[in-house]
Amino acid sequence: MKQPAYVTFDKQMTGIIKGVAILFMLLLHCYQDNYDVSLDFSYSLTGYSGFFKLCVGIYVFMVGYGYAFSKTKDFRYGFQHIKKLLKSFWVILFVFTLPFCFREVLNDDFKTLFYNLFGIDSHYNWYSWFVYFFIYAMLVMPFISRFIDKKPLRNTAIAVIVAAFLIGAVHEVSRVSSMLFGIHLPPTEQMRLVYALYNSLLMTPCMLLGYLFARNGYYERIRVDKCSKGLTLAICLIVLLLTFVLRRYVKIYHFPIHKDFFQIPFLIGAIVLLFNKFKWDALRKVLVKMGELSVYMWFFHALFFTTPVRWFYQPMITIFGHINLVVLWAILFTFIASWIIKTIVDWVMMRLKSN
Repeated sequence: MKQPAYVTFDKQMTGIIKGVAILFMLLLHCYQDNYDVSLDFSYSLTGYSGFFKLCVGIYVFMVGYGYAFSKTKDFRYGFQHIKKLLKSFWVILFVFTLPFCFREVLNDDFKTLFYNLFGIDSHYNWYSWFVYFFIYAMLVMPFISRFIDKKPLRNTAIAVIVAAFLIGAVHEVSRVSSMLFGIHLPPTEQMRLVYALYNSLLMTPCMLLGYLFARNGYYERIRVDKCSKGLTLAICLIVLLLTFVLRRYVKIYHFPIHKDFFQIPFLIGAIVLLFNKFKWDALRKVLVKMGELSVYMWFFHALFFTTPVRWFYQPMITIFGHINLVVLWAILFTFIASWIIKTIVDWVMMRLKSN
């Protein structure tokens, strides 16, 4: 009797998911009207680029998902991964950013520069919020993961509810402090540390859901051999289409949990099922490599749009007149540059360790 075949969610599959996420991110940012030269935006995805903001939820979900496979789940594990992320970010910051705006850096206050080192201020890298979120995640997950492990479903629900309460509390801290204590604070958005905490809390439910899915192996329970390739493709495409439609047309107001919480598990599930059912060798290799380079691609492509350095980097991608060609070239250029940078950094780190 033939054994049932289930979904495999291994390291390669993780790379594919991260590859899809960074591709979404590049499409999201590169299709925005944020260029210093005039471009032709006809027949482009500019009006639909908001769909690709799902990349944020994918990365947040995968932080929790990946943490579930840590054997120790302690601060040492967290610090090792924080160092790894900061290494990539600081290479882009110190080598490719600050030298091209050094006069502004010299005139800036130390606190602003310090905040930029950890993404709390994004003046020198527009998309660096992931740095402070990841640090936050590695600091809180040792406690939350142990709590969830005791009773996964119930305790995840409790943790999500607590996070939702804290989201509302931090968002209203200025108004409450003024009403109850007569202390007038700036709006949450103007207090950098408070706003970083608020954003981190806002993404916490999706991260916890990722941890739960990995902890309980929900994706690995999906049968791959139940449906034909044609039916599997149709189902997955419908799920992806619904996810995009809901992203665009369904608005959730005055609700502390971001709608990514409800969409991302289905989006990732559809991608995982597709790549378990179909070989797609060429696409698979490209996405896995993009996933491997995703951190460098994330911070490097920000150079094209970050105000202090865009004067130097943006002309490298606006060599074409049409936005579609600019986007395609920006993706390829970012991919190649990140591959070269990562190769050099890895070689240098290996040499330093061997000496």
